[in-house]
Amino acid sequence: MSTWNMESAIVPVTGAASGIGLAVCERLRATGATPLLLDWDEQKLHVATKQVYKDSDESSRFCYLVDVRDSRAVDECFVSIARTHGPATHAVAAAGIVQPADILSLTDESWQQVIDVNLNGAMYFCRAAARHMAEAKRGSIVNIASIGGLSARESRVSYVASKAAMINMTRAMAIDLGGFGVRVNAVAPGVIDTPIQNRNRGTFQNITERVALKRIGTPNEVANVTLFLLSELASYVTGSTIVVDGGMTASYR
Repeated sequence: MSTWNMESAIVPVTGAASGIGLAVCERLRATGATPLLLDWDEQKLHVATKQVYKDSDESSRFCYLVDVRDSRAVDECFVSIARTHGPATHAVAAAGIVQPADILSLTDESWQQVIDVNLNGAMYFCRAAARHMAEAKRGSIVNIASIGGLSARESRVSYVASKAAMINMTRAMAIDLGGFGVRVNAVAPGVIDTPIQNRNRGTFQNITERVALKRIGTPNEVANVTLFLLSELASYVTGSTIVVDGGMTASYR
């Protein structure tokens, strides 16, 4: 099998109904893999699955309605995936939310919601995937983190905390799973043109001035790096975080 040929890959992807998660699924599908779309928005999930599997009359076989905050539901989802498609060989944790608030206005509820999705949900998903992969003695997991996990900005206390934890969790999982032949890496996107970013577009009017490439990134550009980490091209890469931000964090301004 060539390094880019992923025809035998079974790849669950969370947050797959839109944005980076959807782009990852489309990119995987183009390489011959079987991306499985996981999300908690049923309507968007079915639309996205039909978009990825345009040539299939049974697109519903490739999507799973699941709330990553529910560890039991995540575990059951992987059992269902194994029953229908075979055990997962790769996995991408792309689900994430943002609830802007500074430390003075941050509520317990808002903090918990972000941590539950961005960190706990990612852990539940990765743990379930890792158990299948460790048994098979192979696999690759990619967590979609953020440059917010490497630095901070105003009114993002919960978000940057969750993404920083995700990056270090990625390192720890890579150490735990390396002996099983399972790789774990992260991608840290900068400002990417996604539905979440669109809701906050007014706060990013001058963002391109801070980016070396003078433009906002696209979900496909993040998906390309994710595919690299999933593939055998990255066979000796684990515990790493690749920044995809157009050079935004290269400057100390």
